[in-house]
Amino acid sequence: MKEQRHRILCAVCALALVLTAVLAPAAWAADGAGEVQDTAKSTLTTDDAAEMQQADAAVTALTGSDEYEQMSREGRLTAALAELDELTRKGLVRRDSIRTDEENGMVSFTYRCGVLGGILLTLPDELDEMTFDAGDNGLRAPRDIARYTPRTEMPLTDDVRQAAEARQYRENALPETIGRAAIYYAFDNTVNSSRFPYYSYMQGFWEGMGLRTTMNTRVTLSDLRRMNKYDLCILSAHGAYYTYSYGTFWKHTRTEPIILLTEASTLYKDIIYGFDLLAHRIIKLNGLYCVTADFFRNAYRSGQLSNTIIYSETCEFLGVTNSVDESMAEALLAGGARTVLGYVNNVYTVYSRSMLWDTVNHLAMGQTIGRALAHAKDTYGENDIIWYTEQGGRRPHAAAAYLVLYGDESARLNVPENFSLEERAEAAEDMLADVLESAA
Repeated sequence: MKEQRHRILCAVCALALVLTAVLAPAAWAADGAGEVQDTAKSTLTTDDAAEMQQADAAVTALTGSDEYEQMSREGRLTAALAELDELTRKGLVRRDSIRTDEENGMVSFTYRCGVLGGILLTLPDELDEMTFDAGDNGLRAPRDIARYTPRTEMPLTDDVRQAAEARQYRENALPETIGRAAIYYAFDNTVNSSRFPYYSYMQGFWEGMGLRTTMNTRVTLSDLRRMNKYDLCILSAHGAYYTYSYGTFWKHTRTEPIILLTEASTLYKDIIYGFDLLAHRIIKLNGLYCVTADFFRNAYRSGQLSNTIIYSETCEFLGVTNSVDESMAEALLAGGARTVLGYVNNVYTVYSRSMLWDTVNHLAMGQTIGRALAHAKDTYGENDIIWYTEQGGRRPHAAAAYLVLYGDESARLNVPENFSLEERAEAAEDMLADVLESAA
């Protein structure tokens, strides 16, 4: 009996081997000419990168055109699908990977080599640049330091800021440094930007309070691997929800938050970032690089962030209502971050900027991150629809954006107890007065 069972098992194994040998080539061919299985590639060749660049050139020619900008959402979808159909015909994109996600405003696809890509139907500045015609669009003064509110008409040039900083150091206005901060500014290229002057002002103010603040206006993937250099990192970029299909025999879909950068893809960079691209830690939208939660999980897998506070302004950093996704926060906390703050849903630009302003001001005045965030919410509202209606807005967006804190609420900067809040605020005011005088 045992011998008979053994023979049956051997027969089954042999049959399985025969079926695998016969069906595997057919399944390979069924995916499309020249297409490979999701797990087949582990390295990106020069030919792979060249093919992606060919596809990216076609995509960016479409999305960067004035015609595309003027199209309706339906028109953009039609144009995007037509372009992807042509790229599929050329063998640059896998036909069965194309997926329309109208809810999140994009069409996703997979390049022939297995890297993920996409075309935005909603242009980056349309994702969260929601303004209205009621009242002032500037930052409202935090109550505790109302005399030191930024002025919207005051763009700061690099020359003016450097001169003010040099004057500050000469006069030794601040004997203590309370920490190092970085603003990863990836909203735009700062040319004719409606956002950039606010962030320049905030940078100067925080410098005056002793928080040594660097503003990176050309954020790259490499920069995001060096956030461990700072005590506070501010991710000021567009965000989105990316949905894609994967699997060879059984198709599955996955949706996850991504952070959009302004770093353009090139052949050389594609090869350098090859492992991350194939592992789907990096995605390309409109020919620009974007990062997923797995990017941070891999970059800081040894816990290098070491007590850093991460403050994200990106839309949908934590997903959307009824589909909250904590993967970004979890990845950063796993990488050593002490505290992570981010938004659920798309957030109004001015609300987000105001919340950042108030929270960091009070963090720099010695409060814990939990207390500083509570103060900001008390000042501007628990969510952005509360703020919007208080400003006189009458047509709020569908879902309110709210800021959530993960990790340690007691995290704080190194504010010395013997340096009073009044002295620190006065020092910041003196520095900005010098800046205003120089700018005049």
